[in-house]
Amino acid sequence: MFGIGPEELMLVLIVALLVLGPERLPRVARDVGRVVGDLRRTSDEFREEFLQADKYLEKPAASAPTPVAEPAPAAIPATTPSDPNESAFDREMREARERLAASREKPAT
Repeated sequence: MFGIGPEELMLVLIVALLVLGPERLPRVARDVGRVVGDLRRTSDEFREEFLQADKYLEKPAASAPTPVAEPAPAAIPATTPSDPNESAFDREMREARERLAASREKPAT
């Protein structure tokens, strides 16, 4: 226990008895015991959570539903004029939709 032998432990208890007195020593010992117990429980919970972390990461991946492809919008002309207020993201999304629609219109060879 922390490299403390029985002789050193007795010396610490005697010094604590002299410093704290017989009235306060049991209360302090009880409080220290509670703190040590709480720390032990917390460390056990943390260790278990750390060891089980890989199972938590695998579970959502295995149970995730397969994404459903959205239907392509009805024939978007390749020359759709861009809106001057359109953001870069919106422009990229529009162009991607146009490319997807164009690739679906091509006959499979």
